[in-house]
Amino acid sequence: MEKTIKALTLRPDDLVILNSGEKIDPQELEKFYAKVAPVKEICVLTVSGMHGVRKSRVLWAIIQPDLDSFRKFGEVNLRAVIKERFDNASQSVPFNKRLKGFTITLEDLPHTTADELDRPAVKKIYETRVIAGKEGALPVSGELPAEDLLLTKSVVGIRILKCLKQQSGIRRPITPSDSLELDLGIDSLGRIELASCLESSFSADLKVETIAQAFSVKDLILGITDALRGAKEIPPEDEGVVTGEDYWKERLQILPKKETLDMLELGAGYFAWLFRFTLTAVDFLIFKVFFRVKAEGPDNVPKEGAYILYGNHTSFLDGPAIGASLPRRPGFQIFYFVFGPYFFRPFVKNRVLRNLVKMGRFIPFDFSTHFLDALRSCYFVLKHGKGLCFFPEGLRSVTGEVGEFKKGFGILAKETGAKLVPVAIEGAHEAWPSTSKYPRCHPIRVRFGKPLLPEDLQKEGLSMGTKDPYEAICLAARKALIELKEKGTP
Repeated sequence: MEKTIKALTLRPDDLVILNSGEKIDPQELEKFYAKVAPVKEICVLTVSGMHGVRKSRVLWAIIQPDLDSFRKFGEVNLRAVIKERFDNASQSVPFNKRLKGFTITLEDLPHTTADELDRPAVKKIYETRVIAGKEGALPVSGELPAEDLLLTKSVVGIRILKCLKQQSGIRRPITPSDSLELDLGIDSLGRIELASCLESSFSADLKVETIAQAFSVKDLILGITDALRGAKEIPPEDEGVVTGEDYWKERLQILPKKETLDMLELGAGYFAWLFRFTLTAVDFLIFKVFFRVKAEGPDNVPKEGAYILYGNHTSFLDGPAIGASLPRRPGFQIFYFVFGPYFFRPFVKNRVLRNLVKMGRFIPFDFSTHFLDALRSCYFVLKHGKGLCFFPEGLRSVTGEVGEFKKGFGILAKETGAKLVPVAIEGAHEAWPSTSKYPRCHPIRVRFGKPLLPEDLQKEGLSMGTKDPYEAICLAARKALIELKEKGTP
């Protein structure tokens, strides 16, 4: 979809003045960044007073995301996606013109009567919020608009707000303009728990898309109201759902949908074996010739039983590099957890390509409509004694450093009891960083660590200060991966 940024005839006062005194055209940066990320509108400005430094000017952006684009690609994590795209794009911008950060709002940015971006108004509204680290919905002054008040007072609205209160733990009044992610802290896993609460509250099987494609509280109320429209009356309210210690185990034990289950190749049919043999051979040949791949500690990969290979993620080459470094038997048994919208969305309707995905043992996922089903698929293959290649950071790191692990990794590890094998990948970032369009020849080394037990990692993570057992596993597993990676650092 072609994005257009409303033009504005800039006055001298509208130019952005950097700390050096240099003046730059904000429209130039707005057009650049709007092309690389799902942005509906963007306003670049300088913010003074960040981190207590009054005279320092920081180059910042106020962003209204293109929610339709996020829905199209099954994304719900606005901040993570925009940050990855901006970080990648910033590498091609002079250092003094790189954004130092951004603030997201779901509301329209202020405009003049000529429908041009009102830069002074944007700065007045958002500068204090940037300094305070706030994003999402603007504060509500006075009474809610009549339309929003009706939503919050409706039977559906009251029950939804009750579930949101339970899920988010927020004490202040929740308003329809609140962002599920930015204001209430509900991420992709949180939406799964929210869906359980809502289905219990309404005693109805709500469509996943209804909850997955809602970005604000208003979206959620309108979507569920529409989903319940066919019912003669809204069922009496249930007691709700309590996310106790068995919550995730109970949900993962449910089999994936039939169409998803049919995509999981557990057997060793002739054609599947031949396809994987060919794929593995080509993968190994490419990485030996062009990337001189070296494997260290491949014997640490279990030859049988469930295990998860988890590695640092900086490049599209990470997964194939692991595949090229595995011993033959584990290489034929392993499944790969991959982000579906970018790789498989155009192909899954084609029967031949669906079979190739199946025989290649790829488990596609997205963060909205298919995330729970993908986690169930991973649980299913691990419970059948197979291996899984998983990148807990989710998105590729721009800097090459190991990012924070997503909670879904800890959930799978704890509930399956699978052994965890850290995999440190070196050189893939230099061979094909996320900021480059094409790869280049560069040596890659893949180092496999000793298998770790989830219960041991959980104890270590809890001793490090976290209280959530899943987050404890993520914290300790990340530490083990960083230590393995640093072993090869001169």
